[in-house]
Amino acid sequence: MYLKQIEMVGFKSFADRTKITFDTGVTAIVGPNGSGKSNVTESLRWALGEQSAKSLRGAKMPDIIFAGTQKRRAMNYAEVIVTFDNEDDYLPSEKTVIITRRLYRNGDSEFLINGKKVRLKDVHDLFMDTGLGRDSFSIISQGKIEAIFNSKPEERRAIFEEAAGVLKYKNRKKETESKLAATQENMDRLDDIIYELDGQLTPLRAQCDVALRFRELDATRSQLEISVLVAQIIAEKVNYESAQAQFSEVQQTLAQIDEDQAEFDREVLKLKQQRATVEAEQEKLQAEILTLTTAKSDFQSKIDIYHSQAKMSQKSAAEREERISSLSEKVSEISRDLQQLSEKLSENQTLKATLETEIAALQGKLANFSENPDDVIERLRAEFVDLVNQEAQLSNALTKNTSELENIQLNAASKSDENQVLSEKYMALKIELAETAERAKALKAKLDTLLSQYRTSEADLTALNGKVTQTQEQLFSAMGELNKFKASLTHLENVRANHSNFFQGVKAVLQATDKLSGIIGAVADLVTFDKRYATAMEIAIGNRGQFVVVSDELAAKSAINFLKNQRLGRATFLPLTTIKPRYFNKYAQISTMTGFIDTAQNLLSYDEKITPAISNLLGSVVIVDNADNATKIARAMNYSIQIVTLDGTQINAGGSFTGGTNKQKSTSFTNVEIDDLTQKVTLSENGVKIYENELQELQNQKTLLTESLINLRQQGEQARLDSQEYELKEKVLCEAKTDLESRLALSSATDEQTRINKLTTENAEKRVALAVIDDKKKQINTDIDQVKSSQTEVKVLSETLRQTLQKSQLKLSEITSEIKYDKAEIARLTSEKVTLASEIQALTSQNQAENPEVTDQTLEKLTENLSKVSEKLEAANIKQVSLRFEREDLTAQIEDLDIANADNIKQRQEFLSQKTRLELSIETSENRLRNRQNKLINDYQMSFEAAQDLAEELANLQESERQLQALETQIRKLGPVNLAAIEQFDEVNNRREFLNTQKEDLLNAKNLLESTINDMDDEVKIRFKSTFEAIRTSFQTTFTQMFGGGQADLRLTSDNLLDAGIEIAVQPPGKKLASLNLMSGGEKSLTALALLFAIIRVRTVPFVVLDEVEAALDEANVKRFGDYMTRFDESSQFIVVTHRKGTMKAAKAMYGVTMQEGGISKIVSVKLKDYVVAEAGKGAEKAVHDR
Repeated sequence: MYLKQIEMVGFKSFADRTKITFDTGVTAIVGPNGSGKSNVTESLRWALGEQSAKSLRGAKMPDIIFAGTQKRRAMNYAEVIVTFDNEDDYLPSEKTVIITRRLYRNGDSEFLINGKKVRLKDVHDLFMDTGLGRDSFSIISQGKIEAIFNSKPEERRAIFEEAAGVLKYKNRKKETESKLAATQENMDRLDDIIYELDGQLTPLRAQCDVALRFRELDATRSQLEISVLVAQIIAEKVNYESAQAQFSEVQQTLAQIDEDQAEFDREVLKLKQQRATVEAEQEKLQAEILTLTTAKSDFQSKIDIYHSQAKMSQKSAAEREERISSLSEKVSEISRDLQQLSEKLSENQTLKATLETEIAALQGKLANFSENPDDVIERLRAEFVDLVNQEAQLSNALTKNTSELENIQLNAASKSDENQVLSEKYMALKIELAETAERAKALKAKLDTLLSQYRTSEADLTALNGKVTQTQEQLFSAMGELNKFKASLTHLENVRANHSNFFQGVKAVLQATDKLSGIIGAVADLVTFDKRYATAMEIAIGNRGQFVVVSDELAAKSAINFLKNQRLGRATFLPLTTIKPRYFNKYAQISTMTGFIDTAQNLLSYDEKITPAISNLLGSVVIVDNADNATKIARAMNYSIQIVTLDGTQINAGGSFTGGTNKQKSTSFTNVEIDDLTQKVTLSENGVKIYENELQELQNQKTLLTESLINLRQQGEQARLDSQEYELKEKVLCEAKTDLESRLALSSATDEQTRINKLTTENAEKRVALAVIDDKKKQINTDIDQVKSSQTEVKVLSETLRQTLQKSQLKLSEITSEIKYDKAEIARLTSEKVTLASEIQALTSQNQAENPEVTDQTLEKLTENLSKVSEKLEAANIKQVSLRFEREDLTAQIEDLDIANADNIKQRQEFLSQKTRLELSIETSENRLRNRQNKLINDYQMSFEAAQDLAEELANLQESERQLQALETQIRKLGPVNLAAIEQFDEVNNRREFLNTQKEDLLNAKNLLESTINDMDDEVKIRFKSTFEAIRTSFQTTFTQMFGGGQADLRLTSDNLLDAGIEIAVQPPGKKLASLNLMSGGEKSLTALALLFAIIRVRTVPFVVLDEVEAALDEANVKRFGDYMTRFDESSQFIVVTHRKGTMKAAKAMYGVTMQEGGISKIVSVKLKDYVVAEAGKGAEKAVHDR
C-alpha cells in the first residue's frame, strides 16, 4: 500500500482545489518560509482524524478554513481527500481507499470512506494498529522530533504501542472496563434496591391485616349504604314531583304576564326605533354640518393664502429679474477677464520659451569657457553642425507645412492620417468590447443561473430539513402513541389476568376457579361488542357485567359459601339451570320505527351456552340512536321497556330518564378494550414503519441535495471569478473606448480653418526658430573667435555670461510663477462663470413656472366653491332644528307608556320571586337525587335501577342511617388502609427474589469481564515486550550507523509492561553518556531519526511523512539521513518537507509550494529523473523561491 494522492480545497492557504500525486520512493516538498509546505502534512493528519486545533497551529478548528486575502473572499468550508492504493490489502477495505473530511464554518463536519458517510471512530478504527494513525510514528510534524525527547517516558510509550499493534487491545480494554464499571454500578444499585425492599416487607405485613378487616367491614357497609341511598332517592323523588307541579302553575301565570309585557315592549320598541331613526339622521346631519363648516373654513383659508401668495410672487419675480440682470453683467465681466488672462498667459508662455532657450544657450557658452580652448572650439563647431541640421529640419518642416497648407486650401474635405488611424483603432476596440461584453454577459447569466440553482437547492434543502423535522416529530409522536397503546394493552391484560376490575367478591371467585367447580366467568368477560355500541352497552349492562355465570345452582351455592367462609365480600351468580330468559315479544312492532337499532342481546357476541343468562339480563333492552327517537319509541311502548341510546341516555321501564356524563370510564369490559387496543397497536406499528421508511428516504434525498449544493457552490465560485475577470477587462476597454471617442471628437471638431490657422502659426514659429538658429550660428562663430583670443578676454566674457544667465533665470522664475497664478485664476473664473450661468438658468425657469393667469383662475374657482358650501350649510342647520323637535315629541310618548306599565312590572316581580323559590327547591331536590345517584355510580358503578335490585327493604330509615354511621366510624378507626397491601406484599417479595437472581447474573458477568481484561493485559504484555526488544536491538544498530559509532539503548522505567515508560540512553562517539537534555539540537534530531528508522525496520509501514525533521542537522548528517532513507524506498514511501539540499538529492520527485498570489499556496511539480540530482535540487528550490 502507498499514499497515492492528496486533494485539498479551502484548507488553510490552499484556497483553490489542489491535487498532489505521489509515487513510491522519496518525494520532497520544498518552498520558502510561509509558503504553506507544512499545510500539506497537516492536511493529511487532519483527514486521518486529528481533533486538536492546537496541533494544527490554530486556536479553534474553523481556523483551518481559508480565511481570505485582500483579493480573495474567505471560504465557507475546507475539504481534504486522501487516496491510498490498497492493492496489497494492507487495510481491511477495498483496493482503493479514499478518506474524505469536510468542515464547514458553522462547525458542521463529516467523514467519508469511499464516498460513504462514517463516524470519526470508523476512521480511527480503520487505521488502528497499522502504524498510520493520526498520532503514529509514520507522520512526524514540526516540533515532534523535540517532543520525543522532551516528553515523559510514559508519554513516549505511545509510539512503541502503535508499532506493537496493541492499541486495539487497549481500546477494547477501556470498553471492557467501562462495562465492568457499569456492571459494578448495577450491582450496587441492586444492593440498594434489595435493602430498600427488605425495609418494605415488614410494614406491608401489618397493612395486609388491616386490609382484611377493612374488606369485611366495607362489604357490610356497602350493602347497607346502597339500601339507604335507594330509600333516600325514593323519598326525595316525592318532594321533587310536588315542587314541579307548583312550578308549572307559577310558570303559566308568568307566561300570561310576559305576553302582556311583550305587547307593551313592542309599542315602546316601535317608538324607540322611530326616535333612533331621528337621532341617526341628526347625527348624520351633524356630521354633514361639521364637514360643510370645515370645507367653508378651508376654502376661505385657501382664498386668503392665494391673495397673499399673489403679492409675494409679484415681488419675488421682480427680485429675480433684478438678480438675473446683475448676474449677467458679472458673467460678461468674467468673460472679459478670462480673455485678458488668456492673452497674458499666451504672451508669458512665449516669453518663457524664449527665456528657456536663452538660458540654455548661455549655459552652453559658460560650459564652453570652462573647458580647454581647443575642446571648446571643437564642441562649438559640433554645435554649429547641429544647428545646421536643426535649420535643415525646420526648413523641411516649413516646406512640408506650406505644402500641407496648400493641399488643405485646395481640398477641404480630406482627412488627416491620424484621424484615420484613430478610427481604425476605435472600430477594432468596439468589436473587442462587444465580444468582451457578450462574454461577460454570458458569464453573468451563468453565474445568475448557478446562483438561482443554488438558492433553489438551498430552499429545497431547507424545505427538506423541514420535512425531515416534521417526519421525525411524526415518528416520535407515532412511537409515543405506540408505547402508550402498548402500555395500556399490557395494563389491561394484567387487569384481565388478575380480575382487578371486579368487586372483591367477584374477583375472589374468579381467582378461585381451581378450587370452585362450575364457574364459567363474569358477564363482562364473556361478551364482546362493536366499538360503536360501547357507551350504550356499558350503560345497558352496567353493574350486571360483574354477575358471575355458573353451570348450576350447586356451583352458585358453593361459591357463596366460599365467600362467606373467607369473608371476601358478595357476588351475584347466574346459574344456567335456573335462570329464565326474557323474550322481547314487541320486536316486530318497533323494528321499523325511526332510530331503532336492535336489542342489546342481538348486538353482543358470546358463547351459545350462556344464552339464557344474556337473554335474562338484556333480552328486553332496546338500543336506539338518539334521545328524541328513544322518547318516541318509549311513548309508543307505553314506557314498558328499557331503552338505551348510543350516547348513554337511558329510559327505564316506568318512564324515568337517566343521563348525563360520567367522569369515570367503566373498566369491566376489558375484552373489548383489549381487542381495540390490539388493532391500534398493529396500526401504530405500521405507521411507525411508514414514518421510518419515509425518514430514511428523506435522509437519502438530503445527502444527495447537500452534495449538489457543494458542487453548485464550487461551480459558482469559479463562475464568479471568471465573471469578475471579464468585468474588469470590459471596464478597461470602456475607458480606452471613451478616450478614443474623445480624441476622435476633438479631431473631427477641428475644422479645416482651425488646421490652417494652426499651420500658419507653426510656420510663423518655425521662421522665428530659423531666425534664432541663424543668430546662434553667428554667435557661435563669434564665440569661436573669442575663444581664440586671449584668456583674459575669455574670463571677462565668462563673467558677463554668468551675470546675463542669472538675470535670465530670475526673469524665468518670475514668469513661471506668474503663469502658474494666471492658470489658477483662469480655472477659478471659469468655475465661477459656470456657477453663475446655472443660477441664471434656475431663476429664469422659476419665473416661467409662475403664471399669474393660473393663480387668478384658481382663486375664482375657490370663491365659487365657497358660495356653494355656505348655501348647503344654511339648509342643513334649518333641517337640524326640525329634527330636534321631532325627537323631543317621541321621548315624551315613551315616558307616558313607562308610567302606565309600572303596576304590571310589580305583579310580575312577585311571581318571579315565587318562581325563584320553587326553582331553588327543585334544584335542591335535583342535587340531592343527582348526588345520591352519582354516589351509586361512582362508588358502586351501578344505576339506581340496578341498586333497587340489590337493595334490601329497610324497616326504619333513620335507624339504618345510624347503623351506617357506626360502620363508617369503625372503618375510620382503622386509619389509612392500603387495599393493595396483600398484592403489594406478594409483588415486593417476588421482586426481591427476582433481584437476587439478577445480582447472581451480574456477579457472573463481572467475573467474566475481569477474566477478559486479564487476557487482554497478557496479550498486550507479550506483544509490547517482543516489539520493544526488537526495536531496542534495531535502535542500537541504526544509531551506530547514523552516528558512525557510539552507543544507544532503550530501557523500561519499571517492570510493569502495561504502564512502564521508555527512557532513551545514548552516547555519541567520543563523548560520555549524558542526559538527553544536554545534547545539541542536531544530536537530538539525528537520535530521533535513528529511532524512527529502527521502528520502521521492525514494523514496516507503507509511507512516512516527515516535516523538516533534519532542519537541525549539518550537511554531512543531512546527506547521511538522505542516504538512509533510500534504503527503505522499496518497502516504504517517504514524503519529506525540507529546505536541505542533501534531502532533495535523495528524492525521486519534488513539489514546490509557492505563493504567486499573496496568501494563496500553489503547487509546482518537478520531476528529477531526467536531471542531475544535485543540480535539480538546487534549481528546484530556486525556482520555487523565484515564483
